[in-house]
Amino acid sequence: MPQRQKQKVEKDTAERWLLTYADLMNLLLILFIILYTMSNVDKQKYQQVATSLRSAFGTTATGQVIGDRGAGDAVIDLGNTNEQSTGEGGAAVSEEQQMKIVQESVMEVIRKENLQGSVDVTLQERGIVISIKEKVLFRSGSADIDIESKETIKKIGRVLLSIPGKQIRVEGHTDTDPISTSRYPDNQELSTARANSVWRILVKDVGIDPRILSATGYGEFRPKVDNDSEENKAKNRRVDITILRDAYDKSEAAVSAP
Repeated sequence: MPQRQKQKVEKDTAERWLLTYADLMNLLLILFIILYTMSNVDKQKYQQVATSLRSAFGTTATGQVIGDRGAGDAVIDLGNTNEQSTGEGGAAVSEEQQMKIVQESVMEVIRKENLQGSVDVTLQERGIVISIKEKVLFRSGSADIDIESKETIKKIGRVLLSIPGKQIRVEGHTDTDPISTSRYPDNQELSTARANSVWRILVKDVGIDPRILSATGYGEFRPKVDNDSEENKAKNRRVDITILRDAYDKSEAAVSAP
């Protein structure tokens, strides 16, 4: 009996490319999802920085931008650093980033007002120090501020409005040259009066909460440099506006502002 030959079955491979195509589409989908997620994070960060810089040129107490720049929520908020980061040391990192944003906002105001060399902004251990030289605000031996100088303080003050709840200290300083007038018997009185003049503008004209703002005078006792030349004396005659870090502002006020 003749043996039956087995028939060779040929597999249809004409559409195997569909498997490869489907795998490729899945990989592309995953890639686009990852890119979309990453772009959203970057967009939020860049939007935060951009809005913060715009707020340097005027904000209301609620953090909205004045004028025709549009409106939005305040983004410079140093009072909630614990909620913005987690983990050991996370709050300190978040505060450092926010401090740098505030510093850049104030520097933008200084550039716009052509005050380079007259107003310095430094990031120190205790916080951001905005140092305004005497010649920008006062005449020699006086604590009265003219209208043009008031506008400068107001523009800087609007940046401070965007960091609600942070303790801010206004500090008056002089050089070692003695002063004795019927109004100011010594440098201590003069430096305190100058700090109070700036404090009054920030509270009454800008609208900063007086519970987070204090004023004090140090006279000639906390110089930036030695009073050994007229140039150095000019550097020491100043008013500092200091935005205190969390580690330094807890003891600043007995009653915390809302």
